[in-house]
Amino acid sequence: MSRLPFRLCGLLPHGSALRTALLAFLLAVLPSAAVCAASTESSGKELPLQQLIDEAPPGGTLKLAAGTYRGPAVVTKPLRIEGAGGVRIVNETDRPALEIRTDRMTLTGLSIRDTGAKASAAVLLSGSDSTLEDLRIETVSSGIHLRDASGNTIRRTNVGWAGPDVKMTEKGNGIDLYASHDNVIVGNTVTGMHDAIYIENSNGVRVDANQVDESRYGIHFMYVNDSSIRGNVGARNITGAMVMAVKGVKVTGNTFAKQSENVNSQGLLLFDASDSVFTDNRLEGNRVGIYVEQAQKNVLERNRVTVNYVGLQLKESENNRFQGNDFQGNVIPAEATDSRNNDVKGNYWDSFQGIDLDEDGFSDMPYAINPFFQKMTKTTPPFQLFFQSPGMAFLEGMLTSSKQAWTTDRAPAMKPYAADTYRPPAGSETAGTLAISLLLLGSAVTTIFVTGVRRK
Repeated sequence: MSRLPFRLCGLLPHGSALRTALLAFLLAVLPSAAVCAASTESSGKELPLQQLIDEAPPGGTLKLAAGTYRGPAVVTKPLRIEGAGGVRIVNETDRPALEIRTDRMTLTGLSIRDTGAKASAAVLLSGSDSTLEDLRIETVSSGIHLRDASGNTIRRTNVGWAGPDVKMTEKGNGIDLYASHDNVIVGNTVTGMHDAIYIENSNGVRVDANQVDESRYGIHFMYVNDSSIRGNVGARNITGAMVMAVKGVKVTGNTFAKQSENVNSQGLLLFDASDSVFTDNRLEGNRVGIYVEQAQKNVLERNRVTVNYVGLQLKESENNRFQGNDFQGNVIPAEATDSRNNDVKGNYWDSFQGIDLDEDGFSDMPYAINPFFQKMTKTTPPFQLFFQSPGMAFLEGMLTSSKQAWTTDRAPAMKPYAADTYRPPAGSETAGTLAISLLLLGSAVTTIFVTGVRRK
């Protein structure tokens, strides 16, 4: 088909009503193969971005040449906006750099620097069936907001904080969804935000293969059902992944390491979670590997929990299944209080020496998780200095009341499941720690002896 009609469009002034009307007519009457010819290519002369968007035909492609473009801009028609490389959008206002109020929108290959403080985000999407990809967003507010927006994809996008060094509470979230269902967030990198990826009141969401670092929560689910967190990596957050008030969620194949600089740091945190699955995750070098509170009817299997201060912390949780997990190199393997009817079986605890008489690979002796240390340090935090000391072990052995209520692995694994097992370094116990441990042991024995003498 002849390109003459489109050449005529090119002769008409930018922004003229006649040019816009002619492009709309051509798109309505020509076959889809010709629609590609209706793409608008900018000149890169720093025209306001809104003008270029207004001139682009619905369903067409706006190709931005290398250069700097000024926001803010609003998109109200289906459109593909793509950068050919070196495209930079700057926005210094209290409005989003790009606000998308339409369905079937594609935004790709753009760098956005948003320096206007605002409650909203650099990119705000309220439509469906759209794609945001290959973006680089620097912001002093939030990166991307989806509001009542379903069926969208955010992928291969980088979001980072561009403002001064402020408190984490003063930052916005990297990728933030509210009341937005069936969205896919895959292959993105978010660094230095409040929550890297925050999902609230949204169902059917997939969060896959993202890198989330140096934020409060790497991934945060609140009031989310039937969604998944898979293959993500997070480091140096306060908490790697926080799932709260969720149901039917799958958290699998993630790695969360080095969440340890805050007293409330965890690799994986479950609070009020139910009917969900947490499998094949790696929690390493965190203050607490897995923290579970007020959670029920969940499955935790094949997780590798290594070199954390506390491997597993269980509180007020019941009817969960813990099986086939590896606990190695943790200072405190596990703590459990006020938790009943949990199915704990076949986990490997490197600090436990079992006996396997029938040689089935599982100990014939159970491993009971003593809550003594957790209760003592809760009332007297300085006692944490005496972890794993002979004196503390002695007291734990003496005080075994209500043992029938302790959380117990009824058949611990004799060998770790992971091939690359953790081995503590030789001579890791210092002379100072040993001396303090012996002192605590002596004090405990003296106290028991004196108390016993006075009772006579």
